[in-house]
Amino acid sequence: MLRAFGGRLSELEEARRLQDQASRLNLPFEVEFAGKPVLFREIEAADADRVLRFARALPEHDLLFLRRDITQRDGVAAWLADVAEGKYSSIVALAGEELVGYATVAQDGMTWTRHVGELRILVAPAMRGMGLGSLLVQQAFAIATARGIRKLVAQMTVDQEGAIKGFDRLGFSQEAVLKRHVMDREGALHDLQIMALDVAEFDSQLTRERLTVVASSESLANSL
Repeated sequence: MLRAFGGRLSELEEARRLQDQASRLNLPFEVEFAGKPVLFREIEAADADRVLRFARALPEHDLLFLRRDITQRDGVAAWLADVAEGKYSSIVALAGEELVGYATVAQDGMTWTRHVGELRILVAPAMRGMGLGSLLVQQAFAIATARGIRKLVAQMTVDQEGAIKGFDRLGFSQEAVLKRHVMDREGALHDLQIMALDVAEFDSQLTRERLTVVASSESLANSL
């Protein structure tokens, strides 16, 4: 019956399950990916050089949607300063001494957007497709929830299909596409997709879909 009347409900229920699973693990913790132990912990000032090495090894396209140029020391310093001030919460993933991914929950400090947080996730190319990004997303989601954030936003270029699918599974939906909004280092322009999850609206939609399925089921039962 759920499949017959609640295709969208099934998707929402799956998103809710993933959200509920996103309980914040006690840091630091270690998880193995493809036989390689990866340590997760909060970012530290001493990570500046690790961040630089990580960023400078990324494909150019991966840097498009970053607010700061973390291939440069001043960009990394500004990020760490925001963490120290409490504007950002960041988790890093380390394989040995090398940074292989991070997750950040960023807030802009403005009064009128104090309920909004942006999720920023980046994983080293060699570590993608192993579940590392999903774990980082879940931990960032848990941090945002703990901070009392009501609306979550994620930004990516429109061709980053893996990122779009990952956020879609968590209940995010496309809110806007900004045409020719991102300029790469060569001066080429790219479209930017903005996805968002309004926590209260998601809960309301889930309730509506559940009621629709119940009503449809009762209608079918009465017609038999």
